[in-house]
Amino acid sequence: MKESPRLYLLDGSSYIYRAFYGVRDLATSGGMPTNAVFGFTRMLLGLLQEHTPEYLAVVFDRPRDETFRREIYPEYKANRDAMPEDLVPQIPYIRKVLEALNIPTLEAPGFEADDVIATLARRTAEEGIRVTVVTGDKDLMQIVNDKICLLDTMKDSCSGPQEVLERFGVPPERVPDVLGLSGDTSDNIPGVPGIGEKTAAKLVKQFGSLEGVLRWRSLVNGKKCRENLHAYQDQALLSKTLATVRYDVDLPVSLSDLQRRQPNLTELLPLLRELEFEALAVAFTPPPAGVVEIHCDGSGQTSGPGGYGVILRYGEHERELSGFEPSATSQRMELLAAIRGLEALNSPKTVRVFSDSQYLVRGMSQWVQGWIRKGRMYTPGALINQDLWQELVSLASKHRISWEWQPGHAGHPFNERCDKLAKRAAATGMHAAVKDRPEPLDQKEKRPPLPPPARQSPVSLHREAVVFESDEDGQLRLC
Repeated sequence: MKESPRLYLLDGSSYIYRAFYGVRDLATSGGMPTNAVFGFTRMLLGLLQEHTPEYLAVVFDRPRDETFRREIYPEYKANRDAMPEDLVPQIPYIRKVLEALNIPTLEAPGFEADDVIATLARRTAEEGIRVTVVTGDKDLMQIVNDKICLLDTMKDSCSGPQEVLERFGVPPERVPDVLGLSGDTSDNIPGVPGIGEKTAAKLVKQFGSLEGVLRWRSLVNGKKCRENLHAYQDQALLSKTLATVRYDVDLPVSLSDLQRRQPNLTELLPLLRELEFEALAVAFTPPPAGVVEIHCDGSGQTSGPGGYGVILRYGEHERELSGFEPSATSQRMELLAAIRGLEALNSPKTVRVFSDSQYLVRGMSQWVQGWIRKGRMYTPGALINQDLWQELVSLASKHRISWEWQPGHAGHPFNERCDKLAKRAAATGMHAAVKDRPEPLDQKEKRPPLPPPARQSPVSLHREAVVFESDEDGQLRLC
């Protein structure tokens, strides 16, 4: 069954700050700070590549002085510092990036991004569209339901109703009641003195709502708590109002307005190069006309489980492949990744294969002819991984192909994606293997713990200095 369409709403203001503080000390050669623009754009690129949203919008906050919450409570968010000086000149560039990506941006006078997100998410969900809100803000947990979830790309975690219940101890619709009692220091919402989040959740769960807690405060344990509930009941109700998102923002936008469109590359690529984001420019640059790019990587240990990741690119089209092998060396996974990529081509093509494996690239571009000439390719036992080399040579002979090496884990967007696909496939495969293992006859025997995903050591950026310096075939040196 085909999944229903999904709308992604990104909390832009929240992610700008997360990008600014998550990436430090980045500037152009002319000295203009670019850390927030880079972090924000890289996060967007990851979202587009991993989730391929059909509908997407980025939502921004208005200046805090212009919101209705500031009007009813002037101290709302008054504890927050002004925007950092290094961030101010980056905001226009973030908006330029979004414009070049053809991603709509939304904001509404008098309201915050949370209100816009809540209104649009509920309206869209009621139309049968699933909604993913991309944010790290806990306040938005109140809008979660069976059609609306929160995605925190920084933590790679999703929150549905069960996760909200585990986080707050109450269902999503009661999160504002908890915050009304406990307050929220990040937004300078006062709450009731002496009542923390755990106590607030317990009280809301016991009495059904903040209003129920206030109505039956005589039954609350603790004299001081009862006194504070009486003395600060108006403050509690105000705090709940401040913490409650609005669902009535006037948004003259339709779902079709948010449909994902192709980037405007004539604007985007020069902008990324102006900002000196060469790796990000590579990620958005399509392959040359008529050329298929295959980016591939393998993940494994000296021997044991492994995974592979492949990205095929042709024109504006892109496809990901990944898989798991229960027993394989890291070199076999590198070869297998290239094999799976070539297997996906259904007719002869002009192909460029990119890999961070010298073993693969040198083997196919330099050593293979020598192996064939000397008879090693088809003499049983003459080559390590002979079965895969033979299969790879057979597949490669069908295409006009070049093999290109790139330093691994050096910021290249496709190499990093392939590495992530490979490690994820390995971890998923290991988990499934443990889960499917039959129960031991002795029920007291414990299952072995799930092995962690294989980690590869970081590759030095100076690796090029020693690349391909020898003419030997490398079977022993690189295996």
